[in-house]
Amino acid sequence: MNYNSSTISRIADIVLGIRVDRSAAAIAAGTNPIFTVTGGRVALLGLLGEVVTTMDATLTTLQINANPATGDDTVLCAASASIANVDVGCMFTLPAAVGTALVTSTTDGGCILSTAPRWAIRPGSVELVTGVGANAGTMKWSLWYVPIDDGAYVSAA
Repeated sequence: MNYNSSTISRIADIVLGIRVDRSAAAIAAGTNPIFTVTGGRVALLGLLGEVVTTMDATLTTLQINANPATGDDTVLCAASASIANVDVGCMFTLPAAVGTALVTSTTDGGCILSTAPRWAIRPGSVELVTGVGANAGTMKWSLWYVPIDDGAYVSAA
């Protein structure tokens, strides 16, 4: 049975949370926001990154932080192992254990999405922290969330 796209989207929102996509962008050195949390707290239910152009030898690690508008950063995952020369289609997700490294798919065909703890994130940003040189490659990201506070939402940065 085929469902129309709006029905499929609503079912996904109910099962996984509201999805926000960040289109493919070049990986830049340092700390860069990939999503913005506005209007109140949200429950972060999932985060998925996918390599769009092959990472070159200058890319070392990826880490994800929650950076509130006031207060200190929270490390959602520690820096990954080196991901130099990772191929197109490789995917990354948050780890099951707090403070451990970003999970890298071992194949390009799929990865576990829902093992990560559910995080309560305050207004601010979700950041990608990288160690890169020139021409590192590009990635796209998807984030799933549910608002905790009235008026809270997430947008791509």
